[in-house]
Amino acid sequence: MQLNYRVPSPCVSKYGRRSSTHQAMADLLLLTLLPLALLFLLLHHASPIKALLTRAKSVLAPELSTVWKPQPASIFVTDPETAHSLLVRGSAGGSFSNRPPSISPSAILSRRQYQNITSAPYGEHWRAIRHNLTSEVLHPTQLHRHASARRRALHGLVVDLAEQRKNGVVHAAESIRYAMFGLVANMCFGDDIDNNRVRAMADAQSDLVKSLSTARVFAHAKLPALTRLIYRNRWKKLAALRQQQEQTYLPLIDSRRGRHRRPSETPVYVDTLIDLKVPDDHSQDPRRHRRRLSDGELVGMCSEFLGAGTETTASALQWIMANLVKRPDIQEAVRKEINAVVGADAEEVSEVVLGKLEYLHAVIMEALRLHPPTEK
Repeated sequence: MQLNYRVPSPCVSKYGRRSSTHQAMADLLLLTLLPLALLFLLLHHASPIKALLTRAKSVLAPELSTVWKPQPASIFVTDPETAHSLLVRGSAGGSFSNRPPSISPSAILSRRQYQNITSAPYGEHWRAIRHNLTSEVLHPTQLHRHASARRRALHGLVVDLAEQRKNGVVHAAESIRYAMFGLVANMCFGDDIDNNRVRAMADAQSDLVKSLSTARVFAHAKLPALTRLIYRNRWKKLAALRQQQEQTYLPLIDSRRGRHRRPSETPVYVDTLIDLKVPDDHSQDPRRHRRRLSDGELVGMCSEFLGAGTETTASALQWIMANLVKRPDIQEAVRKEINAVVGADAEEVSEVVLGKLEYLHAVIMEALRLHPPTEK
């Protein structure tokens, strides 16, 4: 394309002849001063223009966001091995099935060095610690080993509720929580813990659970050092609770190290953690090189076991009792079924007959459906 420009003919005035060069210089000066003049006007009327643009943005933003909002790209994985690696193995960063940063105090205070089941990213380490819990402690074939601990917890709960009944006010929720914590503590550390120590551990664990809501600010912080400085009181409280846990749990853990268990003795959760070897993340081949858990990791794993085992079960029991109080007809039906299978004079319901209590099982499942303990 050609650009044709016709040079204007020189004009004549009383001051003499004016060349085309002078005209070009005048045009250039005008073009230079015009942006400066516009900039001056914008600066002079900055506030009105800014207010106008703000109003226009507030009006047009919803429409523009729906019209111009970029659509996320769709990714289709057709190779089975690749899908298994991305969704199941989760071995490398960027796994599709990974989880957001955890608010676990162990993970936050250790800067992701101490991980437990609920905070560890999916991978070899997570599978090792999860498999240990589900196969060594919570497997149905292993739960019968803790029957005596459950019997003691039930007896203590009944005695506590009876004592409160004499005073006229029964705090069932608190009694259930302490009873469940005592049971879980025995499953974690063994039967060598006195009641006063168990109650102190339960109070400390309850304070830690309450502090989890304030710990979210540290889990998602982009500038951790600055966040800890701004919320230094929260950080100090969280660190103090963690230190209290270490001072309480480490002596109990050390007492189980190198202990020769009798064949009839029930292994507790700490025993399985002490013997457990997890993949070494710093090794070139984590599958071959394994290590034992550090003291910090052991404290975090025990804290997770005590907190999750207590709060979820205690919450479920409270909801079941609340629904039975609201529905006396269902309560009576449960009582009749138990009396028919176990007998009215029996002190407890043994594990052998639990499979026969179908109505009680239905009541429990319905309460879990209506009030799931792990719902956020």
